[in-house]
Amino acid sequence: MAALGSPPLAASPLDGERARASFDVRQLTHLLDGGPLRTEHRERLEAIVEADPVFANADVHVLGHPERYRRAMQKQRRLVEMSRELGVPEQALRAVVHDELGTDLQRLMFIPNIRATFSDEQQAHWLPKAEAWEVIGCYAQTELGHGSNIRGLETTATYLPGTDEIELHSPTVTSTKWWPGALGRTANHAIVYARLLVGDRDLGIHNFMVQIRDLDSHRPLPGVVVGDIGPKIGYNSQDNGFVRLDRVRIPRTNMAMRGATLRQGGEYE
Repeated sequence: MAALGSPPLAASPLDGERARASFDVRQLTHLLDGGPLRTEHRERLEAIVEADPVFANADVHVLGHPERYRRAMQKQRRLVEMSRELGVPEQALRAVVHDELGTDLQRLMFIPNIRATFSDEQQAHWLPKAEAWEVIGCYAQTELGHGSNIRGLETTATYLPGTDEIELHSPTVTSTKWWPGALGRTANHAIVYARLLVGDRDLGIHNFMVQIRDLDSHRPLPGVVVGDIGPKIGYNSQDNGFVRLDRVRIPRTNMAMRGATLRQGGEYE
């Protein structure tokens, strides 16, 4: 709104260009949305979101990394609350929040990874916890010395037949998991990509569900060194993090087993 006594704001120079369009802008909107009813539904949800003060953005560009992270997490929590209040799927609300949220990777990477690589029995255990935000996860593949070079990953996952467990370990500095989103502050679990070692056999890269923080206190578990990598050139609402694992043990059944099976005693298929 213009200040008292100020001249009215000039019309946008884009208005003239829009007026010269050779097509009906509203009809194009309906086409992109999939029909008038979908446009109406989207605009109704957008209006609800924009009216909520939690989603205000007036000062977002002057906030530092910690403040932007906290603001993004507030928005994420409010989105989950609104989904339950309105009876609207989270994904539908997320589509009308034109902003960065704190835990987008829960639904973009963590849950899809469970669906794609864990067995039906494992999914029955993990998916309800992830959908309810009891298990908040991250995708821990990238290492300080290895990004997309999956075959070069150094983190190890050694099967221990005496206890029927798998021991996750970061043997070198370059094996430090580095850059996974939500790892720095948010996640209490990580899907860790590591080399499966059974006896004297290196069976290559597999993924494992590893709890990294206590579910009540949110403090790192024994053997877990985890933190935020700090400010970045962009996307500072996301807590990209690092983690080192010092002989952290998990149940054998926490290995993703849709494409490969490790049975008690070390039989691998």
